[in-house]
Parts: sequence; structure tokens; C-alpha cells
Amino acid sequence: MQFEQAIKSKIIICDGAMGTELQKRGLGKGVTPDSWNITNPEQVKDVHKSYIQVGADAILTNTFGANSARIGKESKYSVRELNLAGVKIARECAGEDVLVFGDIGPTGWEDQLPPYGTLSEDVFYEVFSEQAKALAEGGVDAIIIETMSNLAEATIALKAVKDNTSLPVICSMTFARPPASRPDDFRTSWGDSVSDIVESLTKGGADVLGSNCGDLVNEMPFLAKTIRELTKLPLIFEVNAGIPRIDDDYKTVYSLSPENFADIIMQIIEQGANIVGGCCGTNPEHISAIKNRLDILQS
Repeated sequence: MQFEQAIKSKIIICDGAMGTELQKRGLGKGVTPDSWNITNPEQVKDVHKSYIQVGADAILTNTFGANSARIGKESKYSVRELNLAGVKIARECAGEDVLVFGDIGPTGWEDQLPPYGTLSEDVFYEVFSEQAKALAEGGVDAIIIETMSNLAEATIALKAVKDNTSLPVICSMTFARPPASRPDDFRTSWGDSVSDIVESLTKGGADVLGSNCGDLVNEMPFLAKTIRELTKLPLIFEVNAGIPRIDDDYKTVYSLSPENFADIIMQIIEQGANIVGGCCGTNPEHISAIKNRLDILQS
């Protein structure tokens, strides 16, 4: 399936969380999810298949943290190895009917960007370029830059992908809850406004804009409306399964039911979203709920 064709013809359903699903399959503390692309590929494949079986039209590679900033110099595996392995697994699961988005997350070095830190933008550019090249080499259909809270970092990542690949690029930012006095003033934790983000990423050549993760759940439809009013580009929204809490066993719990999750997703679609899916805490049941609602809507 071609990305450009799909996004013009239907609402694309993305998969849900990868990390928490791998934890259910034995991923332990201190072990990076992307390392399982090499050490436990069948478990990663099982997660991908579980989302495809319930109706996902697109899956994200298990490469969110597979950049040199995240894995560090002590990693047993190179950035290229981790990303190529992640794409290979996803492609084997996707076949010809499901899209594969190469997943790029933040470096974790945002506070080191000028004017706050001492690292040059070139350092960030090289980190993102290395990962983008590997994802493109592996054969993804598009690249998604997600969970970005710093516009400067997102802009560098976008440039790196555009310079080093010919793939469509999805840019998804993470926003904080706006103050009660200004409910429409959505900003990232770094203070970047929606209007600045839309302007900068559009100028940089983003093909899709949107948001994922963060502590916004019920507010996501309003955020979708806010972004849609500023751009005609396709929009993506991947929502958490509620606000996380720690239970009596010290485990992180997400309490939003699949049906309530689907309610929010349908409201987002009403505001003009083209790609929807789940983020932290979501599982195949949440994605299945979206699929069921869309099937009813389109019947």
C-alpha cells in the first residue's frame, strides 16, 4: 500500500503502544525495547501482529529510542543494526496491505540545545540523519517523528529526514494541558505554541502534523480542532489510554477503557484527523474499538 494513496482514500488506523506490550511479554527494567529487535524478534513480531489482526492499517517500527543519543556508546548493537532489524520485523508482519512507519523519537538531550545547552545543532542533525538513513534503507513507507516537546529539536529532526530520504514525514508533537484561564493555549513543555509549530514544521516540509502522548486525553479533540484551523495538511493523533497512575503493586496503570478511548478518537476524527491510533497504555483492544466504530460509521 502506498502512503500517499492511503491517506487520500481513508482514515488510517495506527497501532497502539509497543513498550507496555513488550513488558507483558517479559521486557525487564533497564532493557531497551529496541534491543529486542535483535534479541527477541518473535516477541516484537507478536506485538505487531496483534495490532494488525484487529484492524491496524499502519504499524510503527520498534525504533523509538534507537538513536545514538539514547543507546549510548556501550550498546552491543549499532544504530543501523537496531533500525534495520526493526524495519525487517515490521515489514514481515505488514505484507502488502499494511503501512510501516519508521519511528524516530527525541534524543533526550533537548536541554542541551542552544541557547540553554552547549551542544551544537549539528550534533542533533547527525543523530537523526543516522537513524533516518537506516530506516529508509530498511524500506519503511514513511517516517514518523513523534513525542517531540521541543520545536527546535523537531525542526532539526525534520530537516535531517528530508535531507537524507525521499520519504513522507509525519511530525507529532507532545503538548501539556493548557491553563484553565486559557483553555485554547496549547503549548509544549518547552513553551512552543501550536501556531509556531505549524508554521515551522510546514515550512520545513512536513507532510503530516499532529500530536501524541502527554497528559492530554479528553482535550485532544479540542487540540485537533485548533491545529486543523491552522493547516490543510493531513493530521495525526495518537492518544494515551488515560492518565497513568501507580497501583498498590507499584505498577503503572492506564484506566481509559477501549470504548471511552474510541469515543475520544471519533471526536478527533470529526475535527479532521486523517491518521489515528494509540500511544502509552493502549493495547489491541483499544485499536479494535476504533476499527469497530469506523466500520459502523462507514457502513
